[in-house]
Amino acid sequence: MPLSLQDWHARYQVQAQWTRALRTYFFELLKTHPQERILDMGCGTGALLPDLQALSPAEIYGADINLKNLSLAKKGSPDTHLIGTDVFHLPFPNDSFDLVLCHYFLLWTGIPSAALKEMRRVTTDSGYVVAFAEPDYGGRIDYPPEFIKIRDYQISGLINAGADPRMGRTLKALFSSGGFSDIVCGVYEGLWQKDTSPANMDSEWRVLEEDLSGILSRKEIAVLKKHEMKALEKGTRLLYVPTFYCWGKVSKSD
Repeated sequence: MPLSLQDWHARYQVQAQWTRALRTYFFELLKTHPQERILDMGCGTGALLPDLQALSPAEIYGADINLKNLSLAKKGSPDTHLIGTDVFHLPFPNDSFDLVLCHYFLLWTGIPSAALKEMRRVTTDSGYVVAFAEPDYGGRIDYPPEFIKIRDYQISGLINAGADPRMGRTLKALFSSGGFSDIVCGVYEGLWQKDTSPANMDSEWRVLEEDLSGILSRKEIAVLKKHEMKALEKGTRLLYVPTFYCWGKVSKSD
C-alpha cells in the first residue's frame, strides 16, 4: 500500500531529527549576521519549519511543488509563508532572502546546478545557501554481505523514481562551480548503531518498500525484511548511508 501523506511526514520528521545538531551549529555561526527572511526550499510537509522558527526570529518562508505537502505544512506552521512553486522558477525578486536552505532535496531536482543557481539568485549579497542533507547511497555500507543487495535495489528504485542516489558526493563541486565563496562541506558523523524500535523500523521499511516497488515482489521484500529483523536481534546488522552537507556564501560583487 502506498505511503500516505502522514507516513511521509513522519519520515521527514525523523530525518529532521538526524540533522538538528548541524542546524543549531549553523545558526550559531549566523548570530553575527542577522537574518530577516529565510526560505526553506522543498519544504515538503513542513518538518523543518518549527525548528527554523525556534532557531531564528526571521520571517520563515516555505516553498514546495506539491500542494498537498503544503496543506499539511500549513497546519503545523500556520504563521509560515508557504508558496507552491518549483525551484527553477521561484516567484521572488533577486535578493529576497538572507538564507535559502534545503534538506534531502537536490537529489530530486534533476538539474541541481540550475536549482542552486535559482536559489542563489533570490539570496542577498553576503547571504548563504545551504544544503543541509544530501545522501549518497553509492557509499552505503551494509553488513552482513547478504544485505548489500538492498543497497543495489534501493539505488535502482531511486533512479527509477527520478532521484540521483549519489547526490552527496557532488555537493562540493556544485557549490564551487555555482559561484559561492567560503564553502564548507562535510559528512555527518556516523553512529554505528541502529534505532530498532518498532515504530522506527516500521517507518524505514515502509519507505524501503516504496523504493523497491516495481523491482521486487512483496514476497521478496518480506523475506529481506525478515532476514534484517533476525540480524538486528543478533546485533550483527550494520547500515551506514553517508549523508553530506554543504553551504556557501553569496557574493554578487564579483
